[in-house]
Amino acid sequence: QSCATEIVTALATRAYRRPVDDLGLEGLMSFYARGRENGDFESGVRLALQAILASPSFLFRFEELPETVALGERYQVSDLDLASRLSFFLWATAPDEELVRFAASGQLSDPVIRKQQVRRMIADPRSEALSTRFASQWLRLQDLAKLNPDALRYPLYDARLAVAMKRETELFFDNLVREDRSVLELLTA
Repeated sequence: QSCATEIVTALATRAYRRPVDDLGLEGLMSFYARGRENGDFESGVRLALQAILASPSFLFRFEELPETVALGERYQVSDLDLASRLSFFLWATAPDEELVRFAASGQLSDPVIRKQQVRRMIADPRSEALSTRFASQWLRLQDLAKLNPDALRYPLYDARLAVAMKRETELFFDNLVREDRSVLELLTA
């Protein structure tokens, strides 16, 4: 049972992008128990995993609203919600164990720790998602596919050049982020 609890806790923590609370774990372990009744250890873990993957906490990124906040009032997001925001913005995926650990301990709201974590995340290859997803949408790079320049005036323009133009812009944006350069360089490059 303790091995199953460890496995289910680890899976839920990763899937929910936050540590799972006792009540949530109790519910997941009931799925494990039901799967175990009709099969073996693996069947129990499989049923618990199915419950995790069907949970709104996995499917959606909910943010906790502090109890003392009135509707429409500004508030500081929790460290765990901030970790999720940072991770999906910079990596287009869930936060890793290190980021969750800092967030769960309440350290991510410390500007020094947050800056260290952002720099670590930008140095990670997963941050390429920032240039391939965010920058592409922001700069509307998908519109390059709609360009059809006059073939007589631009005989060298083809689909490969359009792909290269898009990739060059993504790489340029990626370099700006990694070297902490001014976004204004997009206008003067």
